[in-house]
Amino acid sequence: MPPVQTYYEILGVAPDVTPEEIRAAYRTLVKQYHPDVNHDPDAGERFIAIQQAYETLSDPDARASYDLALRGGASAGAHDPFRTRTPGGEGQTAWTREFTWRGGAPGSGTGWFGLIAVLLVWGAAIVFMFMLSLISRAIGGGRWQ
Repeated sequence: MPPVQTYYEILGVAPDVTPEEIRAAYRTLVKQYHPDVNHDPDAGERFIAIQQAYETLSDPDARASYDLALRGGASAGAHDPFRTRTPGGEGQTAWTREFTWRGGAPGSGTGWFGLIAVLLVWGAAIVFMFMLSLISRAIGGGRWQ
């Protein structure tokens, strides 16, 4: 299994690098590994790893969390954004955030009971407005002014 690379190693910079140096390293590597330029089969995967490294290291909050995780100060949770992905169990390809296209929008948590309650409230409001309309017609003589 190949050694796990940190985001700093992926970009080829030191951990105490400035944001400007991160941006410069990112631009250099993107020009080198972009799939439109580099036709190597691994270039696309390397390009994705470079993008992920840049996204994490360019954001001060994400970089602080990442540095803390590298020092061992954070425990790996079930949804750890720095957990490695091992497709088919064959070595590590890149550090990826957990993502799936199959995930739906989060529900409101009310379920069927909440849906029925909302429909009943709206139905009662419509009936109430209809009754007010009939009462106002009866008081006004049956015609709208």
